Amino acid sequence: MINYQRVYHLLSDELDREKINEHALYGYHSMAYSAFMTMKSYYLQNDILSHHEFDSFFEKAGQFSREFTSSRETNHSMQWTFGYYNELVKSYNELASLLGLNPFNVPE
Repeated sequence: MINYQRVYHLLSDELDREKINEHALYGYHSMAYSAFMTMKSYYLQNDILSHHEFDSFFEKAGQFSREFTSSRETNHSMQWTFGYYNELVKSYNELASLLGLNPFNVPE
C-alpha cells in the first residue's frame, strides 16, 4: 500500500504544478502492482483465506491501476484516478482492520 500512496503523492504534486520524477512515478506503481499481483496469486491458491475484504481490496487495487495507466496514456484528468485511490484506501482499511494492521489516511 505504501507504494500506491507514493504514486498518489506524486500525482498530487503534479496536480499542484510541481515537476515530478516520471521514472519514480512509474517505478512506484510497478512495485505496488507487482506486490498486489503476488498477493492476489497467493490468495487465489488458498481457499482458507477467502474473505470479502480481500476480494474488495483486490478489485479496488485493479481499478486504481487500470485508471492510472489509462489516464497517463491518454493524458487526461486525474480526477477519476484520485477517486479510485480513495476507494482503494478505504478498502485497504477494512482489510487492515480484519488483520490488525495500521490503517492509511483517506485523502480529502
